[in-house]
Amino acid sequence: MLYTSGSHPRPRLAQHVYNYMLTKESHLKDVPIVVHHKRLTSEGVVGWCYHDDHEFTIEIERALSRSDYIITLIHELIHVRQTLSGLTCDVEREREAYTLEQIYSKDFND
Repeated sequence: MLYTSGSHPRPRLAQHVYNYMLTKESHLKDVPIVVHHKRLTSEGVVGWCYHDDHEFTIEIERALSRSDYIITLIHELIHVRQTLSGLTCDVEREREAYTLEQIYSKDFND
């Protein structure tokens, strides 16, 4: 389940990306994910992913270009799957997320 904040078109695009990611990462369908669109540039990042016992939260920079938004959301959704599957090594998590974000975003845009 995906929940979003903000005004269109970002929540709509988030839902399209999420639906695409369900075809690649089926573990995502079983967990609530909340996407907050906000200003993050002052923090030096464009996306975060964290979780508690009940849901995952993704914070994503609302002013990203469409392309960067898609890549960033895919990257953070990969982190959700990694957490669900128990991958905890930060180096491995980032290496896999950066690799898959390129593959998935290209496929999503085609």
